[in-house]
Amino acid sequence: TSGARFTCARVSGHLPMGCCVSKGGADGTYAVSNKSRRELAWRRTGIVGLRDAHLKDIPSVLFSDAGLCNVVKTLDVSNNRVTVLPEAIGVLTNMKTLTLSRNALRGLPFGLSRCVHLKTLVLDGNFLEKLPADVNFYAPLAKLTTLSLRRNSLADLPDAIGRLTALTHLNISGNNLKGLPSTIGQCVKLETIDASENQSSTGEFTVPKQLGGCAALASLVLDGSAVQTIPSAILTGCTRLVTLSLHACPVVLRELEETPGWFEYEQRVKGKHGKKITGNVLIDGARGLDDGVDRREARIVPHSGRV
Repeated sequence: TSGARFTCARVSGHLPMGCCVSKGGADGTYAVSNKSRRELAWRRTGIVGLRDAHLKDIPSVLFSDAGLCNVVKTLDVSNNRVTVLPEAIGVLTNMKTLTLSRNALRGLPFGLSRCVHLKTLVLDGNFLEKLPADVNFYAPLAKLTTLSLRRNSLADLPDAIGRLTALTHLNISGNNLKGLPSTIGQCVKLETIDASENQSSTGEFTVPKQLGGCAALASLVLDGSAVQTIPSAILTGCTRLVTLSLHACPVVLRELEETPGWFEYEQRVKGKHGKKITGNVLIDGARGLDDGVDRREARIVPHSGRV
């Protein structure tokens, strides 16, 4: 069709999965061609795909049309130029997945807390310097299981993040964090944390002992984040931990190996992969697997820049 370009191809004359959107103009405005067909697809599927649409703002129809508000389950506005997430986002009360990667967001509205069915929130590659500190922002998000904040400019995580009690996957890699808050231990369902490549102004990344309360934690990735010590409470309390990655961290290897719980951790690593450790390296095919530390040097020097 002339006058409009689509991110998804037509299949048998129909728009697939409601995920198509005609490209916005060069000025970041929302294209109006085939508007009714596009919005009909959104209503039918509950999937709103607005990736790579040159948008500066999320289309207001998503917030002003009551019928549409109620059916939106997935909203993807990645790879645009959105600078502000409006307070009105809170009207999408049935939304389960919100993806806003690679935009220009600098903050989050309190209205987001009204999206009480939200399970996945992805905000990678924005300009976030801080998150809301209000406990009342996090408490209603009782179903949120995945939070990804990769490659922002966060210097701290608020204590209130501990109210995300359903959280299972947290990715905060590539920020400026100086550590995890002690309240992270309240997120008892956490299974994976990626806090790698954090370059804090203090030059050290702190892992609190309270994380040991997360008994379900299986993977803790801290590569390049200037971690100096791992509290014994984590090694003894996180009894499902099979991946503890500390590459390019200034840990003292001997101290780590003498930390209570380290031996049990290594036994779990062996059991997971069903291989023998030879020369302190866990062999697994051509690539090989290790137990998470660099053993060629007494201390491990962190990366100088982000990957």
